[in-house]
Amino acid sequence: MKMRVPGAIRMSRAFGLFYASFAISMIGDSFRLLAVNVWLFETTSGSIGTRLLVVLLATLPGMLLGGISGVIADRYDKYTVLVVADLVRFAVGLGLAWCAVTENAAGALVLVAIGNGIAVFFSSSSFALLPRLVPADRLPRANGMMETGQSVMQIVGPSLAAVTLAFGGAGRAFLFDSATFAVSAVILWALRRELTATPSGAKSGTDGDDVREATESVGAADAKPWADFVDGIRIILQSRPIRSLLLASYGVAFLTACTNYGLIFLIARTLALGPSSLGFIYSLNGAFAVVAAVAVTALAKSTHLGRIMALSMVGLCVAQVVIGIAPNVYVLGVGVAISALSNAPYNVAVSSLYMSRIPTAYLGRVEGIDTMVDNFAHVLGFIAASFAVLWWSPRGIFLVSALAVAPCVLIAFLRVAPAGRGPEALPHGNAEDVEAKA
Repeated sequence: MKMRVPGAIRMSRAFGLFYASFAISMIGDSFRLLAVNVWLFETTSGSIGTRLLVVLLATLPGMLLGGISGVIADRYDKYTVLVVADLVRFAVGLGLAWCAVTENAAGALVLVAIGNGIAVFFSSSSFALLPRLVPADRLPRANGMMETGQSVMQIVGPSLAAVTLAFGGAGRAFLFDSATFAVSAVILWALRRELTATPSGAKSGTDGDDVREATESVGAADAKPWADFVDGIRIILQSRPIRSLLLASYGVAFLTACTNYGLIFLIARTLALGPSSLGFIYSLNGAFAVVAAVAVTALAKSTHLGRIMALSMVGLCVAQVVIGIAPNVYVLGVGVAISALSNAPYNVAVSSLYMSRIPTAYLGRVEGIDTMVDNFAHVLGFIAASFAVLWWSPRGIFLVSALAVAPCVLIAFLRVAPAGRGPEALPHGNAEDVEAKA
């Protein structure tokens, strides 16, 4: 007797391959995140300036390249962009391994900047690709699965990285990181071949849309890239729901930047723990995020996404306060748990609202513009956090960031939450659909 899979959770083979590539890349990302942070922190003896440079190199590429990456995602074959990006990041991982062996911190910083720049193109193309692999009514479910996978990898990745750093050194950790991107590239290449080989009409849904787009983009390439970029700005300016969603999300970007910068100083200086304890914190965060992501994937309804986003932002602010006042690692763990339980539903809600409100043909360029502004908010957060660590204490940045995002939380409750209960723009619509809703 065959078990019947409910339609609500059935996903296409194409999505399965895409999901596998995403999960493997996430292992590599989490490996690199921990290895780079811990190795450079220890190599430079906890230098505040080096730490600021590391986090800025993680965000400046997105701020500078987000616009062009979004245009490329809409104009050219997304699979080619994804595979090339993975291959370049494979090479970057090999370079980082060499830098770790030779203790070349300056070279590592250059490679980190290159890797993060390439990641911007990967992110824009993958974000724009997902709605073409999944029917519109299953986007919340698909985003929930992506968030769950990311959370699981945030447990597996840092745990493996911590063990590798302890017993094999940073060089081996970077080699493992490099290998994951090679595997991801192979999976994406297989996905591209499968969709290309599928006869027209043989599959239901949108699996073949992006393959046909590879041909259609030849005509689109006749347009000037600047005109595409301006179109993306026009879409944002003419739609209040999109503007409200983006403005609210930038508060979380600022808050996240403060956390990413200040957490290692809070652990190493204020709580007097080893920098490698960051791996434990990341794993704890991932464990609770898995629970939250699974719950929101199973229970969330599209009509509730706006309220989920707003309430999750409140949870993130509460978590910042708890982390900021934590007297020991146990209370810090409570704050991290609250943050994880709030962050996973927030990410699912924001991604699903984003994909449902922006026409598919414009999704890449709007996401690219959003990446630019989002990374600018990150830069502001990093700079504010560095000043707080230098002139005050690591605790201060967590408390201040919770208050700083209050206006964005208000926007989420007043503008995004009510709109989440109403009808949304079709994900395969066009610019006129958005203008009519402005």
